[in-house]
Amino acid sequence: MKKILWSTFICMILGMMVSCGKDTGKKDGAQGSKKKEKKKIILAVRADGIDMAESIREDVKKAGYELEIKTFDDSIQPNVALGEKSVDVNWFQHIPYLENYNKSNGTDFVMAEPYTHYPLFAMYSNKHTKISDIPDGATIGLCNDASNMARGLKMLRDYGLIEIKDGVTSPTLFDISKNPKGLKFIEAEMSVLPQALGDVDAIVLAGMHMKNAGLDASKYVEKSKDGPEYSLGFVVRKEDKDAKWLKDLNAVAKSESLKKYFISTGGTLIPEF
Repeated sequence: MKKILWSTFICMILGMMVSCGKDTGKKDGAQGSKKKEKKKIILAVRADGIDMAESIREDVKKAGYELEIKTFDDSIQPNVALGEKSVDVNWFQHIPYLENYNKSNGTDFVMAEPYTHYPLFAMYSNKHTKISDIPDGATIGLCNDASNMARGLKMLRDYGLIEIKDGVTSPTLFDISKNPKGLKFIEAEMSVLPQALGDVDAIVLAGMHMKNAGLDASKYVEKSKDGPEYSLGFVVRKEDKDAKWLKDLNAVAKSESLKKYFISTGGTLIPEF
């Protein structure tokens, strides 16, 4: 009799454990399913990108997502926020800038393809209308971040003002091998570089920063020849590179609304769709 009671007790305990396991499995499954059903996307942009982000809000809403936009005043914090997971995605940087940031900070952020656009990058001057007018000993203003400085130097090389050491893909001032005009250089953060326009012979930067400074970005001396190499797109943590919400965001963003916004920038942003 005792053996029968003991066997019955063991069976009851095992039954309860199996039942609990099933319930937990169902609960975990429901939570996992719920986690995948993302309905809110937190997008980080630089302050000068707020209008671009707003231009896609309705398209994102039609795709079933709420878009929360967070703005930052510089080109570093949007990536910091992405790493801290306080935002889901950012939209402000081009490919070389992202590659440099990943290399310098040990991150593995990924830009979604296909890309959305690339920026006009050009030389501006209040003193000269042609590159051939740049005199000996002229002072040129460059962006102080690695990727945009490299782009500026390569543009100067492409137009014959300097030469760069062979094999260098991301040059700095130390990689200039020949400087026949004896050019001098100053460095400044890209958003404030236009303020130096009256004090130097020319500056080299993305046209959008001229527009943001209230200047005419279409009045450039020359533009760079490497536009698509500096494409921009939505950047996420590697873990989200295949997420459905990212694919949806990237698809719906390529809309007439975004095209109209690019037109409104006066040609400083060129769409890739």
